[in-house]
Amino acid sequence: MENTILNDRYELIELIGTGGMGHVYKAKDNKLDRTVAVKILKEEFLEDEEFVERFHAEAQAAAKLSHTNIVAVYDVGVDMDMHFIVMELIEGVILSDYVKRMEKLDYTEALSIAMQISKALAHAHKNGIVHRDIKPHNVLLSKDGVAKVADFGIAKATTARTFTLSGKTVGSVHYFSPEQARGGYVDSRADIYSLGVVLYEMLTGRPPFDGETPVVVAVKHLQEKMTEPIILNPEIPESVNKIVVKAMAKSADDRYQSAGELLGEMEAAMAGKELPSEFNLSLDFIEGTANAYDSTDATKDFVLATNTKDKREEYDVPLAKYKKRHVLSTTIAVLSAMVLIIFIAYYGITELMTTVIPDPEEYIVEDYRGMDYEEVKSKLESEFRIIVEKHEVYDDNTKAGIIIAQDKEQGIVFKEMAANKIRLTVSLGPEEIEISRFEGLEYRIVERTLIDLGLVPVQIDIINENIAKGQVIRTDPPEGMTARPGESVSVYVSLGPELKEVTVPSFMGMTLNQVKELLADLNLRLGGYVPDVLTEESVVIEHIPAEGAKVFEGDKIEYKFAVPASNLLVPYTIMPGNLEIQAEPIKVLIESTPSSTGTTSIAYSESHMKDSFPITVYIEIPEGGQTIVRVLLNNILNFETVLFYEDYKDMEGVQVIGATPVPVEPSPGE
Repeated sequence: MENTILNDRYELIELIGTGGMGHVYKAKDNKLDRTVAVKILKEEFLEDEEFVERFHAEAQAAAKLSHTNIVAVYDVGVDMDMHFIVMELIEGVILSDYVKRMEKLDYTEALSIAMQISKALAHAHKNGIVHRDIKPHNVLLSKDGVAKVADFGIAKATTARTFTLSGKTVGSVHYFSPEQARGGYVDSRADIYSLGVVLYEMLTGRPPFDGETPVVVAVKHLQEKMTEPIILNPEIPESVNKIVVKAMAKSADDRYQSAGELLGEMEAAMAGKELPSEFNLSLDFIEGTANAYDSTDATKDFVLATNTKDKREEYDVPLAKYKKRHVLSTTIAVLSAMVLIIFIAYYGITELMTTVIPDPEEYIVEDYRGMDYEEVKSKLESEFRIIVEKHEVYDDNTKAGIIIAQDKEQGIVFKEMAANKIRLTVSLGPEEIEISRFEGLEYRIVERTLIDLGLVPVQIDIINENIAKGQVIRTDPPEGMTARPGESVSVYVSLGPELKEVTVPSFMGMTLNQVKELLADLNLRLGGYVPDVLTEESVVIEHIPAEGAKVFEGDKIEYKFAVPASNLLVPYTIMPGNLEIQAEPIKVLIESTPSSTGTTSIAYSESHMKDSFPITVYIEIPEGGQTIVRVLLNNILNFETVLFYEDYKDMEGVQVIGATPVPVEPSPGE
């Protein structure tokens, strides 16, 4: 595969990696003179239309994204039945290899890498893309320490209903979110769960769940509670442990609701700040519910021997007897406690509660529309400990930060000590779409990206000496600025260097080598030519554009060549009929009409006496054709015959001669 050139541009140098769907090669972009990575779909998937579509979906999704922490996609194409993507080449190491080599990372280094991944996800989610396959194998660490997320091969736009493909393993099961494992609805919060697993592995050196088969691992994601990372690595701060726990909540509603929110908490933990109280919420997979198995199983691989050893020495009994004795005593204690509780409840619990516990306070929900979200949130949380959920939407008529809707109507009563929760819809202001970096990309990719973002691309072609033809020079608004949905974005596209006009000379009668030399001198290119197979004697008999036409440097000229034919020169004996009635001397005129030209010419013209007959004349027969021969005596047709090439080609005395058609100048207007 090395030294293969795709689309006359990308020269494959060496194989540098293999993924689930394709092989990755280091390659050279001969047009822009830069080193790139080229991912080629594996041959085993070429006949599978679904895999081919997923492979191209990878390029379609990744081409929309332009971010420091995302591997850039430059081009996508098909050549020689090979489907390929051209990407940024990262010189560095894969995160999975780095963690394996280091065994586990210091929490500050792990947070730094996770924060960069969060930035990449925040950018992707903002552009409607869910990665769905976040894992250490898809994160590259450059030599200067920049983390870059790669392989959006199974990402789908969140604008469509996004489900895990049934019956197929999508992504790596060790990093699945529970909703992916059960084949349910997947949104951006699935990426947050997977990032939590990656952070867990960086901190502890192992994923939170493992098993003999992918199905076993998937079930653990759904049902089992994890061993918290701080148990495996006590050097982790409590704040970092809480971040992992919340990111890996089995319910998507209990996780961080955006990559930006997760990023903010990691930045706070990095700075040593105290995390907000919402981390103290009782999450079902920590406290234990029907979805979590018995708590004794959570640390089955990490038995702490201290207390067990003390008790075994104290009782001085074998371990098996100690376990039986411990179970019996525990059972008696539980039954005693249950009897006591029932007794208290039966005789006095109602009176006790009314005496000790006062009536709960109440809070009446107000109309918060039009009010500042932060002020309302602070008031609700501080005065009545109401859980406030924030839902942000764009609104052209309301400035950012103002509440525009609420899910609890005015007048509803909240009571103290209940799980009070309100969802406030907050305006983000008018939607503003940030313009990404498009310089150097093919216009068709930029056009599709802008359309998908809801913008209107307007192509403006200009001459540029430094950027290849068809690639984007800049946009207006420029990179980093914003535009409103439906607004136009001017995309300046290079026409390449300014080309000079050339007058086409005459190539008539030239051989192919002579044509190539003259084209090089004129900065023109050789187009197609017929026939496909030429000889050294083949010469031009026609070319398009014709002599005198105006073209530009780099344009192609098409040619038609004449190939010498192997004609036969046949000795043909003439013996006229009715010779005795001819008047002497007899004027003999012989006409020939070859099928190659259809033109009649005189092959012989002499006068003879009767005793001179028979006479021999030489008739030319075109290669693969025939010649009509007419014999006239004293200007009167005596006989006519047809000589066929196939009848004479192997006859003794027949000569083989070469015949090159004479170039014919085109008529005016042809």
